[in-house]
Amino acid sequence: MNATLEKVENSEAYLEFMIEAEKFEEGLERSYKKNVKKYNIPGFRKGSAPRLRLESKYGPEVLYGDAIDFVVPNEYYAAIKELNLKTIGEPDIEVGYIIKGKPVNVKVRVPVKPEVNLGKLEGLEIKVPKPYEVTEKDIEKYLQDLCSKNKIVIDKAKEPAVLRDTVTIDYECTVEDTDVGGKEENCKIILGSHTFFPGLEEKLVGVKKGGKLNVEISFPQEHPAVQLAGKKALFKVKVKNVENIQLRELNDQFAQEVANLNSLEELRLDAKQKIVEMASQRDLNMKKQAVIKALLDTCKFDVPEPLVMQQAQSMLEEFTNQLKAEGGSIELYLQMNNIDFASFKRQMWENAKIVIKSNCLLEKIIEEKNFEVSDEELNNGIEAFGISIGMARETAKKENLGPLVNKVSFDLKADKAVQYLLNHAVITIADATENTTEGTQVHSQK
Repeated sequence: MNATLEKVENSEAYLEFMIEAEKFEEGLERSYKKNVKKYNIPGFRKGSAPRLRLESKYGPEVLYGDAIDFVVPNEYYAAIKELNLKTIGEPDIEVGYIIKGKPVNVKVRVPVKPEVNLGKLEGLEIKVPKPYEVTEKDIEKYLQDLCSKNKIVIDKAKEPAVLRDTVTIDYECTVEDTDVGGKEENCKIILGSHTFFPGLEEKLVGVKKGGKLNVEISFPQEHPAVQLAGKKALFKVKVKNVENIQLRELNDQFAQEVANLNSLEELRLDAKQKIVEMASQRDLNMKKQAVIKALLDTCKFDVPEPLVMQQAQSMLEEFTNQLKAEGGSIELYLQMNNIDFASFKRQMWENAKIVIKSNCLLEKIIEEKNFEVSDEELNNGIEAFGISIGMARETAKKENLGPLVNKVSFDLKADKAVQYLLNHAVITIADATENTTEGTQVHSQK
């Protein structure tokens, strides 16, 4: 291997290496054996033509693509090992002009770990809100949400929809004959809730499952999405389902059947304990965000843009899937919140950059402080993570998680790093008028 490091700039390494002619020839031979069966050449049974005849008829280029795939990855990994590069993203690989019997030149640009100088980790000053105090209102909301999750659903297969029924629809929306991306499937609407487009809910009263209708509405002049304000819209609606949803009464029987507790009073106490735990976790998360932000403010370094792009795309995909699961879309989200797509992309980019910088800082702290996790800690972390992504407890094991074990291990070490920062931070309670909500998402690795 004769790899050459040309430069490292903005946390990206530019390198070059040569693939010897003999090594590339091995790739060409593998490519021939893989692809020859696809070709029918006169004078030979299909898939049995010699390589020279195949290359003569179709050109040697016909084998280059797979040959590159067979050879280049191993040569690339050998190059970065020889150059002792700590890469953190996918490489951009450019293969030079190929001449039979000659070495092949390969140029690579790849993100590498940025140089991070942590400075002093102790004594970081942060301000956090006063710990949240749980109220009776919080408990009542928790119980009402529990009722909603355990509601009774009556399918109205042939009956018309009335107020308070839930109607599931597919719709396409055009605004003054212009497609604004308003197309949704399986959108659930509670009739009379006034949470959907104004004027549309009223038109759905009386519809039946399987029905189709066109609804024209006019957006109000004061509509928050300025591109819709005062304009007329046409909704083409298909009714997928009509349901009557009834909430159960909060009583001892509800507590026994839903929570396996003896009485409503026990359910209230259990609810309060859970809310206190959630509030405590939320307060801790705010402290973690604040201390990471304080460290980011003191440590200035760049991260490679391709890596930021990958992270932003991952975050956008996750956010899109979340909206879709809730019956929405990016387009609808932007319209309802009066956000233009360019601003949304800029914010997503900045958030992605913060995530990557946070991970780089935490990796450096883990390395400097030599934080490790025990087998017991890792197994418990794997079980908790597995359950959080829908795995059964008995299958949430190391051998079933594959490469996600590395994520769990990193997150556990990162928690220790963040806790170290908190243990040595100067923490004060902010005034109620001070804005402490700006934070940083930490250790969110893919």
